[in-house]
Amino acid sequence: MSVRLLALVEGQTEEQFCNRLIAPFLSKRCIYLSATTMGRLRAVAGVPSWKKAEKELRQLLLGDRESNVTTMFDYYGMPRDWPGRADADNKPHPEKASAIEEGMRTKLQEAVGKHWRAERFIPYVQMHEFEALLFTKPEVLGAVSGGSRDGDAVRRFREIADRLGPPEEIDDSKATAPSKRIVRVAPGYEKVAHGVIAAEKIGLGSIRSACPNFDAWMRKLEALADGG
Repeated sequence: MSVRLLALVEGQTEEQFCNRLIAPFLSKRCIYLSATTMGRLRAVAGVPSWKKAEKELRQLLLGDRESNVTTMFDYYGMPRDWPGRADADNKPHPEKASAIEEGMRTKLQEAVGKHWRAERFIPYVQMHEFEALLFTKPEVLGAVSGGSRDGDAVRRFREIADRLGPPEEIDDSKATAPSKRIVRVAPGYEKVAHGVIAAEKIGLGSIRSACPNFDAWMRKLEALADGG
């Protein structure tokens, strides 16, 4: 039995990441993923307001009642109107994303009512942003986006990874978020081109091993093959 899975994601980078890495992996389990930014302007960066995201999620859930729906939005830069976002700041790191994900489920249940099966919705919030995943292998990140001297970029990215620990725990300050750290080392870094290529070279297996939140999401998606 095949399973349809729709993903509402933050932008073009996440869209390509899902369609080029995750979709082929899931298709081997007869789970067919299609990621989209829906009606948002593709050139607009960042997480939308919850009101806009909720509207698009409702359309996905009610437009195709046989499909499952997931998300990929960054914790970094997420507006405070997202359910659970304000409370997440005060929670331990492992509970931050789950607080928002649970809030999303609750809000959609209230908005959609009894017209959907709640298990069809599998929200995912990326800690702290997509670029965190790339610190799984600093040597790959440096080689892909290293600017004028790849060796120097690799060294500096490795120092960051060694100092800060697990990729998903690299903080979300406006000055020190994962993407900000990358641009400081490699000013020519382009999120869509370099980010997705680096992720492909790193591989889903390595990312899952280094990033427990991401791995937990992938496990939930894989479980769809067994009926959830």
